[in-house]
Amino acid sequence: MDDLLKEKETYWKIRLKKCMDAGRYTQASFAEALNNKYGTSYGQKDVSRWMNTGAKNKNGEVGFPKFDTMHLIADFFSVDVGYLIGETDETSFSVEKACSYMGLNGEAIKAIREITHPENEASYMRKHMRESFNKFLSAEGFPNFFDRLHDLHLASILPNQENRVFDTQDSEIDYIRGLEFKGKIARYELNEALILLVNELYSNQPQVDLNIKE
Repeated sequence: MDDLLKEKETYWKIRLKKCMDAGRYTQASFAEALNNKYGTSYGQKDVSRWMNTGAKNKNGEVGFPKFDTMHLIADFFSVDVGYLIGETDETSFSVEKACSYMGLNGEAIKAIREITHPENEASYMRKHMRESFNKFLSAEGFPNFFDRLHDLHLASILPNQENRVFDTQDSEIDYIRGLEFKGKIARYELNEALILLVNELYSNQPQVDLNIKE
């Protein structure tokens, strides 16, 4: 039980600092930001205590903040409390489920959300961005486009994976030239696949009749 608590304390200190560093907060500025957002009255000493959870002082061991405080901190950084205490390596359990379902990592899910912003339903701009993204991913030509992208990726990592030993310098040069040729072919085929995909998506553009009076 003590080992589990120590582990959570370690995660808490590391990830709280990581969140603060990402936002470029000092202890004092973080306390001020919390107060401005939630109407609380925290100070630099409070933040210092949170960041030293598990450490020893003259009053004994520094414990976790109250749960309400932990929840405010997590909400401020748009993460779950579970992330801050190491129950998930993703920023939230929702992201963890999405990663498991889609087979992607947290950074990929975050990148998708940066495009879609599902929480911003009232924004027409975000609505159109979601429509564009859905249309792109569900197009018939998308699998072919992604296959060509994957071919280019394989061509880029092949030299590092093979670790070939060459008998002569000429054979090494031939091998390098062969890889360069494969890379050029992969880029060409990727460009062609992208053109086909765009043409599929936007082949029937609305015609605008411009009645210009002279």
